[in-house]
Amino acid sequence: MIVKIFNKVGLKAYIFSFAFSLAVIFLINYCKHHNDWGLNNIFEILVLWTIFTFFTFFVSFLQSRKTKVNLSGIHLLTFPLVFLFFPNGPGLAIFKIIIGLILVYSEYLFIKALFTKYKNKYLFDLTIFISIIVLFNPALSIFYVFPILVVFNQKLYSIKTLIAILFPVLLMPFIFYSLDTLAPYDKFGIENHKLKIQPWRYLDQTYGDWVWFVILAVSIYVTIFNRPKGIEKASAFLFMTIWLYLSLFIGFLGLNLDQERWLLSFVPSAFFFGAFIENIKSDKLKNSVIITAAIFIVIFKLTNFEVF
Repeated sequence: MIVKIFNKVGLKAYIFSFAFSLAVIFLINYCKHHNDWGLNNIFEILVLWTIFTFFTFFVSFLQSRKTKVNLSGIHLLTFPLVFLFFPNGPGLAIFKIIIGLILVYSEYLFIKALFTKYKNKYLFDLTIFISIIVLFNPALSIFYVFPILVVFNQKLYSIKTLIAILFPVLLMPFIFYSLDTLAPYDKFGIENHKLKIQPWRYLDQTYGDWVWFVILAVSIYVTIFNRPKGIEKASAFLFMTIWLYLSLFIGFLGLNLDQERWLLSFVPSAFFFGAFIENIKSDKLKNSVIITAAIFIVIFKLTNFEVF
């Protein structure tokens, strides 16, 4: 059944994951454009599918480079499945993709900063990448909590550590804005994302938002009741937990990303939904949950977009 295919990361799991991702993206695209869907939509589907599969492979690759924290094959299924639950807005801009990739890579750097002897090096790299996403949106400066956690957890109180944190914070804005004449930063979405607050309002929520809240509720449940054992696994879990709660903070205040209020919560939600499936002991029950979730969300998408 489904669970056996994704028991471990391998060629079969990747093939089924990428095929499922293509089906998911096709369905979402068709639902959004069903009134005027045509062959020109195929190119859009293939582009988004390429980006999504690269994103999934990138996450899997980074996890495989860790010594003790391996991404289970089930996550290759839950990433596209959870993407089906996401309340799809007008589309993904390049800066949104960049932010997601950087935060995924930051999780890798965070673990390296905690568990290798080159702590200041990885702390420096981590701070650089956080500084880059802050350029897109000042609200993302709350993600500096990760370098700060490394400092206090590892008791790094030297001058080297101070430089490793402060230098990137000052350097990255200078580099980006001084090179504006060579590569205008507004093309990457930097200039257009000043800090603004648009608080969450109950009456503004769509049916898609309420369905997404179910995934968020499952994710919060996992962060509280399904914490893993082992220091390194717990550290990766901690990173995703903080990422999730920070994304909720930003989302409820409406501090980011145009109409994609919950975009930052996608990756940690996919991670925790995968953990939720993994913690179910019975393979038969796992398959039932996956199939039921898939059937429900497909029917919901088709009816919500008034396909039939």
